[in-house]
Amino acid sequence: MSKQIIRLCRLQLTNLFGFNEFRYTKDKGKKGRYLALAAVWLLLIAMAVTYVSALSYGLVYMGMAEIVPMYLYGMASLLILMFSFFKAGSTIFSMKGFEILVSLPVSRAAIIISRFGCMYLTNLMLEFVIMLPGLVCYGYFVRPAVGFYFVFLLGSLFLPLLPLTISSILGAAITAVSSRMRHKSLAESLLAMAVVVAVMVGTWGLSDQGTQMSKEALQNMAEMISAQVGSIYPPAIWFSNALSGDIAELALLLAVPAAIFTAFVAVLQKYFLNICAAVHAVTTKNNYQMTRLQKSSHVTALWRRELKRYFSSSMYVTNTLVGYVLAVLASAAILIAGMDKVVSTLGIPGAEAVIMRCFPYGISCLLCMTNITACSISIEGNTFWQMQSLPVTTKEFYDSKILANLSIAAPFYLLSVILLGIAVRPAGLALVWLLVIPVCYILFCSVAGITVNLMFPIFNWESEVRVVKQSASMMVAMLMGMIVTVLPVIATAVAGDTSANGIGLFTVVILVAATVILYKKNQKVRLAKIGEGC
Repeated sequence: MSKQIIRLCRLQLTNLFGFNEFRYTKDKGKKGRYLALAAVWLLLIAMAVTYVSALSYGLVYMGMAEIVPMYLYGMASLLILMFSFFKAGSTIFSMKGFEILVSLPVSRAAIIISRFGCMYLTNLMLEFVIMLPGLVCYGYFVRPAVGFYFVFLLGSLFLPLLPLTISSILGAAITAVSSRMRHKSLAESLLAMAVVVAVMVGTWGLSDQGTQMSKEALQNMAEMISAQVGSIYPPAIWFSNALSGDIAELALLLAVPAAIFTAFVAVLQKYFLNICAAVHAVTTKNNYQMTRLQKSSHVTALWRRELKRYFSSSMYVTNTLVGYVLAVLASAAILIAGMDKVVSTLGIPGAEAVIMRCFPYGISCLLCMTNITACSISIEGNTFWQMQSLPVTTKEFYDSKILANLSIAAPFYLLSVILLGIAVRPAGLALVWLLVIPVCYILFCSVAGITVNLMFPIFNWESEVRVVKQSASMMVAMLMGMIVTVLPVIATAVAGDTSANGIGLFTVVILVAATVILYKKNQKVRLAKIGEGC
């Protein structure tokens, strides 16, 4: 059975990363898109490595080197949990392709284990991007014994098991509960976002408790952080103690995740079909009645179609609402905590004026973190030919997708701006920039998302995960949103109060001009030409 598992894992990874398509295709345009995707991945990895290295160096520099391994372990586990949570249900409990595989001379156990194996390997890659830079920095400055590296590697290999199991159980439970509801996908999306918000609020709450500790506890910040990370995720403490030579903690670190994972896979293997039937069960009613038909313009009809398509996919919703939800949560946190606490947390003298000037760009960065137009064309998939055959213009098709993105972003924008306005009470031009700058960024990213997706369209996908989470257009759009918001933040932080207004005006003018240019550029790409070479 081991050979079957290896072959199935290799097949899934090959399809996931498109190795065979890149290797054997004769389309230079498709190869160019794969190379561009690889360049984006390398850039993201470089950014992650830089961040982790800087964080590890900062902790070592402040005399808290002993918490670096534990901190990295907790960070990697949380990232794996979040990433697996969004795709575990659609990957492990998917019946698509299972009927074909089960008819082949392949055991059911091999199919199930290979799905976990594929997710384990991808999560292991994500983990090493976080763990290895921190290990290099820690090893360079601390010079631990050889046994430290052995335990570190062993614990890292077992790290993804527990987050993967938890995310799979949560994903299956949410899918099973939502399948009994009338609006299944919307209910599943709301439940998933509720879990994400609960994790974020819980983490912030624990951090807030740390700031309320006594002066004596604050003097030993390493112990404070250890207690916080340990209360969030106990295996991180086991990992830290195991690195210090505690054999019992090492056995606990390896045995608990392995036992939970093995038990879950054993149960899943035995009751896989029953679980899938329960997870994907739907309820229907036969009380349909014909009502009055309504007529609307092409753009309105396409806009409604786009919103229905969006809310019919929980994967689509949960992965593109994260930035909007973070914007609201950040604004609410500032309102509840107050500006004084925000400034004191940063510990930078005179930071209040700088923070006030950067608020419009900070909110804009969160609102532009996720953009549905960046994958709205690719999400059409193998049904895109229907749009090409309809009597609609290119402008109407693109406008409907832009309007859908604006319709989803608008409520979160209004709520974020209202909460932030109440918290900081801006006046004069500061209020104008708080209202206008996020709107300009949302408009720009909505139009730019279409431009990016036209550059990297994907229509031959089998799972929405490839389009929503792993496509080049989504990653490029995310990086673009970060860059265009970070640059004005740097300029505003360096400039004084008088120059901040000039930077705000310059940013608005540039965004409006870029939006108009890209909007006109998009109209030149006809629908009949989009799918060529994909």
